[in-house]
Amino acid sequence: MGNWSELPSEILHSISLKSDNLFDLIHFRSVCSFWRSSSLLKLRPMIAPRCPLPVDSGGYGDDCHVSSCRVYLVMSSDHNGPRYWLFKLEDREDGAIFSFHLFQRMCSRCVDPPFTLDLLRCRVFELAQEHVASYSYSLGLRLSFKTEGRIGFMSLDADNKEYMVLGNLIFTAPAVYRSVDERWTELQIPQPDAYDLEGIVSYKSKFYAIDRTGRTIVVDSTLQVTTFQRSRPSDKTRNRWLLKSGDKVLLVEMCSESPADFSIPDIREKKLWFEVSELDVERNDWNQVEDADGRVLFLEEYCSFSCLATEIPGFRGNSIIFPDLWGRTNSNYHESILVYEFNEQGVRSVEDIPEYVELFPFSPGWAISNA
Repeated sequence: MGNWSELPSEILHSISLKSDNLFDLIHFRSVCSFWRSSSLLKLRPMIAPRCPLPVDSGGYGDDCHVSSCRVYLVMSSDHNGPRYWLFKLEDREDGAIFSFHLFQRMCSRCVDPPFTLDLLRCRVFELAQEHVASYSYSLGLRLSFKTEGRIGFMSLDADNKEYMVLGNLIFTAPAVYRSVDERWTELQIPQPDAYDLEGIVSYKSKFYAIDRTGRTIVVDSTLQVTTFQRSRPSDKTRNRWLLKSGDKVLLVEMCSESPADFSIPDIREKKLWFEVSELDVERNDWNQVEDADGRVLFLEEYCSFSCLATEIPGFRGNSIIFPDLWGRTNSNYHESILVYEFNEQGVRSVEDIPEYVELFPFSPGWAISNA
């Protein structure tokens, strides 16, 4: 077809119905006035996948569902806002849009923002998706709380109609919810001892999770479970994360010589280092590598991911960005985001690196227009 504006309006409308990404829809509507008039005005409501907890689970409600956020990198040539920015965005079932700081779950509805972005002058990259279990907890008839839990989410079809969820949540062992079964199944794992899962990732139609003992748990779509311990265990590991990096799965471990070194109050004096290992699927093992292979690793409680350093101006390869795990810098947002570089000694805060500060503005609120 010589002229894209001559596409039938019903086809354009059908294409816009398939969009589940706000920025894709905005750019789609911006092609021309005919495309704009033929497409959706805003994203269709997204129904959150349900995974209700068992009815006999004490004070927990049956409203458990999967809340999803997308992690974006925006690069702008507009001088009215930041040149580049990392943040999370959540589209809720009621049509509301909420933005989040990258390392915080405190959200801000997108109203009365400090600046606007002209998305026609921006490049927008989706870096990762975050999935969190959200459910209620009741203490009697008058007290009810909302709580969240770390999970792994794996879609089994293109429309998220068939899916699996893996997590501990209220269970004494890791459990899986399969939409086809409409129920949770606790996994039969030797000596579960209610270990929390420190990291969960889906890879090649399987869940890979790691618990506090360093044991790796592998679960496939039929609920077949295998476990393995790495051939090079370490008694110096204090925290673990799992993430996908390109076509690899990485295990990232924060280490210290002793628990006392890990607990030093001053972050800049902490004697910490990180070790990175790649998953060896054939051998069921983790192979340690020297560094992050030129990438930047972002470690977070619910969503860890990586990107090439060249994708973010000013970022340095072979570095790790992670939040303050000790809660000693919460009064200063930039102080609470920490940086470890493999070719440097020790840990610094983002505030010590001016080019990093711009990526994390204080306020996550901003305006979006797709008119």
